[in-house]
Amino acid sequence: MSAAGRVCSPESYRVNLTAFLFIDNFAVLNGNRSFELEDMTQHQSTESDIDHDSSTTVVNDPVVLRITSSIQITLSQLRYFTFTLVGIALLWPWNCFLSASAYYGERFANSTSLIKIYSSTMMSVSTLTSTIFNYYLSQVQKGVNYNLRLNFGLILTIIVFIIMAFSCVSFLFIKMNDLAFFIVLMFMVFISSLATCYAQNGTMATVNVLGGIYANAVMVGQAIAGVLPSVALIISILLVGDKIKTEDKKYVEKNYGVFVYYITASLVSITSMASLYLINTQKVQNQYRLIDEVMEGRLSTESQGPLVDEETPVQETHVPFGLLWKKLKLIVMTIFFTFGITLIFPVFASTVESVHFDSPHKFFKKDIYIPFIYLIWNLGDLLGRIFCGTPNSRLLVKDPKKLIIYSLSRLIFIPLFLTCNIHPYTSSGYSSALINSDLWYIFLQLVFGLTNGILSTSSFMVVRDFCDSDEEKEAAGGFTTVFLSIGLATGSLFSYLLVLLIN
Repeated sequence: MSAAGRVCSPESYRVNLTAFLFIDNFAVLNGNRSFELEDMTQHQSTESDIDHDSSTTVVNDPVVLRITSSIQITLSQLRYFTFTLVGIALLWPWNCFLSASAYYGERFANSTSLIKIYSSTMMSVSTLTSTIFNYYLSQVQKGVNYNLRLNFGLILTIIVFIIMAFSCVSFLFIKMNDLAFFIVLMFMVFISSLATCYAQNGTMATVNVLGGIYANAVMVGQAIAGVLPSVALIISILLVGDKIKTEDKKYVEKNYGVFVYYITASLVSITSMASLYLINTQKVQNQYRLIDEVMEGRLSTESQGPLVDEETPVQETHVPFGLLWKKLKLIVMTIFFTFGITLIFPVFASTVESVHFDSPHKFFKKDIYIPFIYLIWNLGDLLGRIFCGTPNSRLLVKDPKKLIIYSLSRLIFIPLFLTCNIHPYTSSGYSSALINSDLWYIFLQLVFGLTNGILSTSSFMVVRDFCDSDEEKEAAGGFTTVFLSIGLATGSLFSYLLVLLIN
């Protein structure tokens, strides 16, 4: 007979309620045991009546903010928004260091060798750190509180980017020796990568337990973090225009634009932590409210739902890599190939120019056209991730075999991109594109971004469906991020080979 089909005595309810309230300081909230409201509200019903109603359980989703009678925010909506913010916070640091490359070009103006190696060194430090540390975190499972990992990562991010913000306006950093500052900068990249590993590991472990829709929220947040820098860069170029070169100076000027950008990274992390605290507070308050209703006999069948949250932030057992590989190998290889192949995108985005490169129109100039292409790719990526989160989405790929086939098929984009204006200046002064159309290139970048969004989001959303327990779901969070890091590292190496091939 089902749990809802058991008839219990009134005395047993008092025992169960007392245990729920006092055993191990709400330890049951962190376990997999449930408090059976059906029994409490229907103990005087006949067994047949209870069996008749046992299939209708309304999930408890309390309203946490009521603006008007028709506009209200539930706990699940607040949680989705929170993990979207967390997703933004996870990717924003990477975009900060990439977007600030122009500033560091000025900062190291007297050390051209440092300018040349900044981007490659930054990516190498970041990807290598992420790969090694994600593997370490994936192995340290037993007794881990993933909420603490998430919050610790966000705190580290806040500290790093407050320091980075003041490095752009403080003479202590501005007047620092170029090599010394470069070493400090790479150390900040290293710490930022550690922080992202902590936050990402805790985040993916948590959303794997909560539900696939929250994995979608994280992925959408990361895509938003990709779109915003491109928009900001285009707007700043259009508003400020071309920078007039002045006489050479010994020290770079204070840059409050980069200062604001770095501070924003800290503010996003602070907002994410505040939102996480709010949903945890609301969760506990909801437990007390339901208990009060039970004790006062005010709980109706319409308000039935699980008294405990599904989240299990503390992992009790170690899940071996071999077991996870057996269950998730096609999914994690999809993640590996998707992100590895995706890193060809910056190579073409920074190289291919408009076929109308000699046009006087500002849009076709390199300083606008290239950021616009980055924006197009990121918009496609964002749309792909959003589409996967819609109810009954046809774009959400749930079959691991299809995922791996689709991810490998994206290699076709390499020869397709080669049909575009890859060598803008020829001896004859004409475009070198085999297909002489900007719309063709823009379409390719949009679809390339769209496929990245669909495949990456599908992979992370379906992981939990192939795990049998909460421990496996939590361990899978670290397992998947390891392959994400390896994919990015492999893709960055492959991109260097692609650059040599193109040149």
